[in-house]
This record gives sequence, C-alpha cells and structure tokens, in this order.
Amino acid sequence: MLYEGPVWFKNTLYFVDILKGEVHTLRGDKHTWIKVGTYVSSLQPYKKGGLVVTADKSFYHVSEEGVRTIYEVKEWDNRNRFNDGKCDAMGRYWVGTMNLEEKYPTGALFVLDKGLRFRKVLEGITVSNGLAWNLDNTKMYYIDSPTKKVFEFAFNLSTGEIRDRKILVDLTRFQGVPDGMTIDSEGYLWVAIYGGGKVIRVSPKGEIVGEIKVPASHTTSVTFGGNNMRTLFITTANDDPEGGYVYAVETDIKGVESFECEF
Repeated sequence: MLYEGPVWFKNTLYFVDILKGEVHTLRGDKHTWIKVGTYVSSLQPYKKGGLVVTADKSFYHVSEEGVRTIYEVKEWDNRNRFNDGKCDAMGRYWVGTMNLEEKYPTGALFVLDKGLRFRKVLEGITVSNGLAWNLDNTKMYYIDSPTKKVFEFAFNLSTGEIRDRKILVDLTRFQGVPDGMTIDSEGYLWVAIYGGGKVIRVSPKGEIVGEIKVPASHTTSVTFGGNNMRTLFITTANDDPEGGYVYAVETDIKGVESFECEF
C-alpha cells in the first residue's frame, strides 16, 4: 500500500492508494474504496459533485454514478507518472509528474485551468510533490522531493501564474525527503518527511517550529480535518510494519478547508 493525497471534505476523509489504483473514503467508521486506474495519484472535491482524480494520464470525475474521463493528456512522456496534485482558490487543478525511476528530471508541474486548458508551468522536475498556498493566495509552496527543499513562488491568483522561485526551507540535514504538505489557519506549513518518520511544521519565514513523530518511517502526506478541523491526518506507505496506515493526531491548531475544482 502507498497511501497518499489525503483530503477532508464534508465530514469525510478521502485518500488514494497509488500502487493499487484506488480511491478510499472514510466517513465515521465506514471505510470504502473504488478502483479507478493505474497510479491514482491525487484527488480533490469537484464543484459539480464527487471528486476529480488524477490517474494514468487523465483527470477523472469519480462519483456515485461511476468514473468518467474529464481530460486526457495527449502528449505524455512514458518515463513519468502523475504524482501530487491540488486545486487552488480559483478551482484550477495543479498536478505534477515524476520520473518512474525517481532519478532523472523528466517530470514537470502542470495546471488544468478553466475551459480545460492544460499547460506546463515548470519542467526539469524529478519527483513533483507537495503543493500549498498561503492564506491570502499571494504565494505558492512547492516540493520537488530529491532537492530536499520547500520552494516558494509569488502567485497571481487571477491568472494562475507563478514567478520568483526561492527556497523557503532547506531540509538537507534531515533524514528522508519532503513529500506532501498542507497549510494551517495560522499560515504555517505541515510537511511529511518520507523516510524520516515525522511531520514538521514550518513558519512563513522558513523556520522549523515543531514536529510530530510517526511510528511509520515513510510518511507521505498530511491534511487537517475532523469536526473542528484540528485533527491532522497523516498517510503512510507500508515499507515497514507500522506503515500502510492513516494516522490521526489531535492538535491545538486548526487547518483550512480544501478548495473545490471548477472547470
């Protein structure tokens, strides 16, 4: 199991199992899942209902009615697969690709915009991963895992353009690499450290101000949820006996709601 991409929406936790191609739903004690396709990498709530899911080389609408294709990428590099993705406040779906061998910079970051306009935003990426925006949507945060850095861009919400990349925090001194991340209501990032068995909290100035240790070494991603948005859900991979679970940790800090996709 490679659990990833957790999203809390309408009292439900959603996440994917990338390798099994499944979308999982956890509402209360009821756990269900549906097979979507190869390498299901991310999901987001859809304004029209249901979810938008990235898998294979397509974006899919997953709902109670079934699975249908929203958009298929025509020019696809078979050295890559989709990885982490997330919608911004305007409903655009940002999603990256990663090199299947995790060695070469063949990946990129893309965005599916209104009118189903698909465009490349960054290239020369090896393992495209975590995405987040600051609270006033003037900055976008981004991870290319092998760099062991969290990058910050100036972000234009109205146009969906990014510029002026800089390093927010360098994590080369840590064991493991940064993977998925989320942001809280105070504007701090929570970053899962894959291979490090923890989640770190990073200030808007790039200061590491706290950490939560996880029994599983391969923590993959995080999101806030629960009735008061103070539960941190942490997905993991089953590379060790404590992996392949979703962990829940109560915090004193509230998260923020996920944005819905709108095409």
